[in-house]
Amino acid sequence: MSTLGLTTMSNYDFCTQWVIDNADSRQIRVLDYGCGGGEIVKLLRDREVEAFGCDTFYEAATYSELDNSALLGTIIVKMEENKIPFPDNYFDFLVSNQVIEHVEDLDTTLTEFQRVLKPGGQFLTIFPDKSTWREGHCDIPFLHWFPKQSTPRIYYTLLLRSLGMGSFKGNKSPLEWSQDTCIWLDKWTYYRTPAEIYSQYSARFSEVRSIEVDLLQKRLGSRYQKISWLPKSLQQSLTMKFAGRAIVARNL
Repeated sequence: MSTLGLTTMSNYDFCTQWVIDNADSRQIRVLDYGCGGGEIVKLLRDREVEAFGCDTFYEAATYSELDNSALLGTIIVKMEENKIPFPDNYFDFLVSNQVIEHVEDLDTTLTEFQRVLKPGGQFLTIFPDKSTWREGHCDIPFLHWFPKQSTPRIYYTLLLRSLGMGSFKGNKSPLEWSQDTCIWLDKWTYYRTPAEIYSQYSARFSEVRSIEVDLLQKRLGSRYQKISWLPKSLQQSLTMKFAGRAIVARNL
């Protein structure tokens, strides 16, 4: 099956292409877990793949692209109590983009992945872990390394915010933004170590492997040639430090 034909790829494109590349045909069923505005669902359906999405639609996220979407309520459905609202053994593939760091109970989530995937079904998750240097929700590096509810991180955030760093600042004062950012991270993010993640994934799934180099290559497109000479281990490490993890696993 052909590629998307893009010079560079977004994570949405990458997830879409990963499904296409690993499917024997388009006669498959795919779930985007934590689908947000449904971008991946739409990309897959544009390619005649039977794709669905689910999300909690939690208060800290925005879903403006779904306001007038014909997909909402039928193709994209709301999750309740961390349960994926689809039958057992229903999907051939599952993808999840920038969601796992928002999951409080990873064991329950992986149990649900296992339940809705067919035997031998595969899933791809892209997300930051504890080792990532950049906190991508606010662009304050290493902020997620501080203990939750600790006071020093507020002043650390304020210092870097005063130096011009940070994103989604709105009209808030530097101190207000720093306080609100730390509160948001406390409430909505759960960063885990690579060892914790691998342990939980490998306990339930087979062929657990990292594909950060592939993600880097596809995201950079033609620009990848400038760094292609670097050892693959270094490319993987840099991707993990600045962007996060890309992990593939297969259901038993």
